[in-house]
Amino acid sequence: MKNNLQFLIESNNINITHMSKELKVSRGSIYRVLNGGVPSAELLLKISTYFKKDARDIFFIPDVRQVAHRN
Repeated sequence: MKNNLQFLIESNNINITHMSKELKVSRGSIYRVLNGGVPSAELLLKISTYFKKDARDIFFIPDVRQVAHRN
C-alpha cells in the first residue's frame, strides 16, 4: 500500500512528534507508515481524520483503477 503521508506532512509543516501525540500513537508507528508499512485500520482512520481527508485520498494500492459510479 502506498501513501501520500510524507507529502501531507511536509506541505502542512507538521512535526511528527506533535502529530503522534495528537493521534495518541508512537512516532515509530508514523515512521513505519512513512517507510511503506501498512497502517492498522485504527491508525488509517486517525490519520485521515487528522488531515480531514478521505482515507482513499491518502492511502492507495498502485495499479488499481478506481472507477466512478453513477447514482
